[in-house]
Amino acid sequence: MLSKSAEKLLRKLRSRKYRWQYKMFVAEGPKVVLELLQAGLIPVHLFTTDPEAIEEFKKEASVIDEKQLQLISQLETAHTVLGVFRFPDFTERFSQGILIGDRIQDPGNLGTMIRTCDWFGIHTLYLTKGSADIYNAKCIQSTMGSITRVQVMYEEEETISERLADRKLWVADMQGKDLFKVNAADEPWALVMGSESHGPSPFWKEKAEALTIPKFGGSPVESLNVAQATGIIVSRLSVKT
Repeated sequence: MLSKSAEKLLRKLRSRKYRWQYKMFVAEGPKVVLELLQAGLIPVHLFTTDPEAIEEFKKEASVIDEKQLQLISQLETAHTVLGVFRFPDFTERFSQGILIGDRIQDPGNLGTMIRTCDWFGIHTLYLTKGSADIYNAKCIQSTMGSITRVQVMYEEEETISERLADRKLWVADMQGKDLFKVNAADEPWALVMGSESHGPSPFWKEKAEALTIPKFGGSPVESLNVAQATGIIVSRLSVKT
């Protein structure tokens, strides 16, 4: 049964303001919710339209009808399971690489970048102001549970730069060194990926050494999706030569 208090909370959690005020977010879909449960997150609320799913998750869940689930869903088409979770806690972990997202505005791209970090063992992602909310429903869907393993922090450019002063700093740019002619450094590094629309800010262009992904075959394509480009560059920098 969907209580009035739970419905009110879920409506508020549509807003970035209340997600950060309450330190809670919404996850939807059996696979996403199951990954969060397996990562150790305890749901504040768990709803399903499928009674058999209760046994699968081995958690106390409330069975509601499809109309009620669609009412509280943040997606165009509701899945069979929806959970409310508290923000995960993190302990500081060292990783050879760190990712910096400079005004990444699309939550789907941001979620994919978080999952890419998880794949390559990057435990920290910094985001500059103007970036999407990592707890946006679309972003949570794209991370597929990686949100529990990659610590994401929103900071000013100057603060990020100061914290990473001891690392080799790269920035993805259309004008830069050929990625495949650069030897991945043994020293710790950080990579800046710029806004989908505007690329990296002048601040990062001045602070970091530029890298570019060479284009083969004479394609007229002007640029790559920022999430795709992140995967290509991180995979290269993660390989020691």
